[in-house]
Amino acid sequence: MSKRGLEAVDTDEDPINWRQDGADVTLYDETNRDAWIQVTFEAGVPPERRLFMICDDCGAVFAQRTKPGHGTVCGDCGATFDH
Repeated sequence: MSKRGLEAVDTDEDPINWRQDGADVTLYDETNRDAWIQVTFEAGVPPERRLFMICDDCGAVFAQRTKPGHGTVCGDCGATFDH
């Protein structure tokens, strides 16, 4: 499990609305019914095809903004992974 603490953050950015149903997560905009995406988490997907990095050691989930290189470091527990 992740050992991240809860922290209140003040920001001027719009909040991201989401809901989870099993392995599916839906991101949506409350003001625009047509603005939504749904993603499903699947085990075994190759790193270059993932939208998110999921740490095998602690379970932390991070957005993957670029194609991974030859390795990844978890931002929570510091575990390293070679690809």
